[in-house]
Amino acid sequence: MAGLKRRGAAPEKSETIDIPNLVEGQEYEGRLVYVADLGLHTREYKGEEKTPCQKIALGIEIIGETVELDDKTVTRLLWVKPFNIFFQLTDKGKEIEYYKIFEPGAKADTVADWDEQLGKPVSVLISHHKKDDKCYDNIASLAGIPVKYQADIPPATIDTCIGDADDEDNECTKALYGLSKWMYEQRIDDGGQQEEVVEDFDNSDIPF
Repeated sequence: MAGLKRRGAAPEKSETIDIPNLVEGQEYEGRLVYVADLGLHTREYKGEEKTPCQKIALGIEIIGETVELDDKTVTRLLWVKPFNIFFQLTDKGKEIEYYKIFEPGAKADTVADWDEQLGKPVSVLISHHKKDDKCYDNIASLAGIPVKYQADIPPATIDTCIGDADDEDNECTKALYGLSKWMYEQRIDDGGQQEEVVEDFDNSDIPF
């Protein structure tokens, strides 16, 4: 009896890349280089289905930090945990909390202009997440840098970009990895249908 015909090439044996971690509990200088549009997502509160909500994630370049990947020197990029956004900033929303780091005078009931914040410096506190025998760098928190010191922060090396959930070739979208990429893959279309079905989030997708 003939067995199932396997289509496609056999996967190549992967090699574990040993990437040194940033120092947990240490603050690093960073700049906002990406604002990723992760699309619309279903919401539920106390068993009640709510109107779908858009999620975004902020991509922060860690200034002066690089890693070696595939014989190339790559600037270290970390993503803030994805959060919900609405048409306007709200007092209790996560968006205003992050937006005020870059625009301290921001007020609720106004529309955030993330384009204007691209390239701005920020202080990044690092935490570690351990799973199995691996350790991953996470952003524990962000803090603003006083204006008088901002000019002392070196410029970003990554070209800044706003993401577009409808454009997979967008540079910001292509830079997604880890949880942010997983959330992007869980987005729904305008009709409420899930774009892609991904069973679980795999930490192995995180390069840093």
